[in-house]
Amino acid sequence: MKEKIRTAGSFFVQKEVEKHVGKHVEHIKGKKASSDVFHDEDGQIRRAELFGKEVITKLLNNSGGKEVFGIRIYYGHAPEDKDGNIKEGGKLRPRLFLVPVDENGKDIPFDASALKGEPNGNAVGGGLPCPQACNE
Repeated sequence: MKEKIRTAGSFFVQKEVEKHVGKHVEHIKGKKASSDVFHDEDGQIRRAELFGKEVITKLLNNSGGKEVFGIRIYYGHAPEDKDGNIKEGGKLRPRLFLVPVDENGKDIPFDASALKGEPNGNAVGGGLPCPQACNE
């Protein structure tokens, strides 16, 4: 379990994040109450998402040589399977995406080109969602 927590999350390119953020905006426009935003049609409520230390460290340390001053967290809606993995064809659910920002609050493109086995991407998403991966 320790390894699963430490490595939770994966990298996403900007276009993927923008698509998921757009789906989130579409989703909330159709809701009458803000409490409906994080409910799905089954009545489940998305409470949290866990991102591992290794993935966050890679995000902070591989920002094209720019100093990271913070992390912006974008709300999105992405398709996911029953285990909470982001997967095309799955059910749309609320998701979080982390993007490093510079001293002016601008998103910093993430440079994953030097990392073996990591796709290029400037954001982290796909953490362990709660309720599927909660410890309660």
